[in-house]
Amino acid sequence: MARRRPGLAWCFLLTSAVSFVHLSCTRSQAPSRHPAARSDAALRRAVAEPAAEPPEWRSALRRLLLARRSATRQAALKELAEVYDDASGEIFAEVEKYAQQMEETPTLQMLRLRPFLGYRSACASLYRTVRDHILPQQADSPVVVQKQSREGEQRLRSDAMDAEGKEAPLAASKARALFVALRQLTNSDPWSLERSAKSKDEDWAARTPKLETPKYEVVSRDALSGFEVREYAPYAVVQTRQGAEVANNRSFFMLADYIFGKKNVRNEKMAMTTPVQMDRDSGAMSFIMPSKYWTSLETAPAPAENSGVLLQERPVETLAVSCFGGYALQATVAKKTEELIDFVEKSETWEIVENTTRLMQYNDPFTVPWKRRNEVSIPVRAKAR
Repeated sequence: MARRRPGLAWCFLLTSAVSFVHLSCTRSQAPSRHPAARSDAALRRAVAEPAAEPPEWRSALRRLLLARRSATRQAALKELAEVYDDASGEIFAEVEKYAQQMEETPTLQMLRLRPFLGYRSACASLYRTVRDHILPQQADSPVVVQKQSREGEQRLRSDAMDAEGKEAPLAASKARALFVALRQLTNSDPWSLERSAKSKDEDWAARTPKLETPKYEVVSRDALSGFEVREYAPYAVVQTRQGAEVANNRSFFMLADYIFGKKNVRNEKMAMTTPVQMDRDSGAMSFIMPSKYWTSLETAPAPAENSGVLLQERPVETLAVSCFGGYALQATVAKKTEELIDFVEKSETWEIVENTTRLMQYNDPFTVPWKRRNEVSIPVRAKAR
């Protein structure tokens, strides 16, 4: 009998464990008003996948939000871009839904488990970035979300420079804002993107794309206002012949046709440069030519007859400049220009040569507002002493 006691003990423990599990399951099936039980129920509802067949874009969105490899995220973004025209409303609704769910259940905001709550937390973080840091910036800006075909290639394009003074539909604004954020996720996760959006970094050099740009030397800088006076070395541009009567979107593509070889006599493709310039008085838009043509513009390919653009040399010039971030909206540009002119008029050192201001935009249309670099400038000279 002594030899059987260990076996009886194990049987007793096993029976007790089974009874405990059964009792726990029975209790979990019964309704409870205890706060902990309600939290558990909310957690189970949040984790549960919908029974309906998931839309074709959800898998790509999940990979873009949660994948660890950049190549995987890039492939996912490409998949989303192909269906984004038709699915942007559904995608935004899903991101917004999970953000609201997180706000209703605050404890879920701390959970980023892959692949369950991580997807919802990522959606919530992405939504906060769009709602708080992108949509307000592009308020009242004209927004275009459309496919443009160039040499058979279909691509999604949305351009903040399409300034026609018209308010964009809310759905289009949301679609553009979300896609701008999604494009950042090939090199970042949603939570890092949100932290970046909250930062106040104004390192203009870091906001400048690694493209050729005119060379200049800062000869004066006002520490209080941040306004600079720069002396630019000679460079060259390709510029639209027509000005304000040509919509900015058309101007952009006229210049792009020349740069990418579609409308120059040699069909020569050139590398992109920065910034894109817009003259206030004439309304003409300009792209910077590659540096090999800055001092020998006559060697550059001539524009095609129907291109609507011309080549122009820019000699040495001294400009007073004001930098600002965000989108270059008309109201913002007007305010920054007025402040710059007022600064020069009150200066004891500099005076305006001619009241011809220029807007310079350094980033592509999909760059997020807090990483954008814009400038307004006006020609100045030193006052005679």
